[in-house]
Amino acid sequence: MSQSRDLVSPSRRDVLKGAAATAAVTVAASSALVGSGQSVKAASNVVRGYGVTTSQLKDWSIMEKAIGIKMEFTGTNADIGTFMRDVISNDLGETHDIFIFDGGTEDILGPQGYYSEVIEDHPELSLWARTSDDWKRTDLQQDGSGKQFGVPVIGNADSFGYFPASIGANPNGLDDISWSKMYEDEETKGRVAMDRSWLLSSPEVANYLKHHGRAKIEDVANMTGEEARVVADFAAERKRAGQFRTLHAAFEEQVQLLSTHEIDIINCWEPATKEANNILGPNTVMYAFTVEGYYKWGHGAYVHSKALKRDNVDNIYKVLNYYLSGEYRAYQATQRGYAGPNMDLGVKYAEDNGWPEAQVEELKWTEKKVGKKFEKPFFGKPAAPNADVMEEEWQRFLNA
Repeated sequence: MSQSRDLVSPSRRDVLKGAAATAAVTVAASSALVGSGQSVKAASNVVRGYGVTTSQLKDWSIMEKAIGIKMEFTGTNADIGTFMRDVISNDLGETHDIFIFDGGTEDILGPQGYYSEVIEDHPELSLWARTSDDWKRTDLQQDGSGKQFGVPVIGNADSFGYFPASIGANPNGLDDISWSKMYEDEETKGRVAMDRSWLLSSPEVANYLKHHGRAKIEDVANMTGEEARVVADFAAERKRAGQFRTLHAAFEEQVQLLSTHEIDIINCWEPATKEANNILGPNTVMYAFTVEGYYKWGHGAYVHSKALKRDNVDNIYKVLNYYLSGEYRAYQATQRGYAGPNMDLGVKYAEDNGWPEAQVEELKWTEKKVGKKFEKPFFGKPAAPNADVMEEEWQRFLNA
């Protein structure tokens, strides 16, 4: 199973054009995604999901054994433009029930009627009430008016992977490390890999400059054109200075760059460091606690409005509830290193099912680790209102 979350600079302009075009025409989905294009009338125990692959269990039979529901999941990358076009133009609501993606899409797809509001008192959603508002009552799961469209699934605070010895850091990985190691350090010059996407790099550079008082930026995840220009100028200057060895665009590239030690530091997803350590040995690569902050995100599970007209709503809500359960939390955190709502239930599940003490401690550490990271700024905004200008300015960096 691929974990690819290939990020090809998503364009809000394209997304909104697609939304407008939907009123005039519906484009048939590809056979790989929707088969015949006819609505699925699921009277069985099957729930069909579509979304980012990192939300998946590596073995869905675990869930089937637990709640009797079989998941048929179609994975996609984290390109918000691709995702939104699939939901809107390809009308995947005809064939898929649950959509998993970065928080932010609900601001557009909710009010336009593609997502249904969460039925909070649905009897199968038994864990909703005990789920913390810190996870469910956020702008990652609600739209601007406060309507609840998403059920929180996973979240993390992204930073960078690094080889401690190569950057002169403590090998225990517990120290806060400055993003300066990424952007302007002679020790790492020419040994840095940066994500080419504006979404996962431009705000990180902006937060670094803002933290150190080198740029006045109100919202690093939703910059004005002038603010984005300052960020792109700095990044382009560092690119011309030879700071970056390469720009990457896919999860597999992250793993390869780390596992071959082609670079010393890379802004990446935490699972890439886990995969690299599976190859190189435990704790060879660390995932950073940082001085300045993190790209913080959360994936939500969204039910398509058309799914409510089918006869498997109870099954859909059983799956939503499973995303909040201790079993999902324990396996997801162990397999991916991500946290999520009800981490305490994940720890309890592992203890009650006799997991090795080392795995139980790892789950406890995951809860503590993410809590520590979330104390610092900032949250990413995949559907930021100013995405167009940020993307345009970042293109200048790519062309430098």
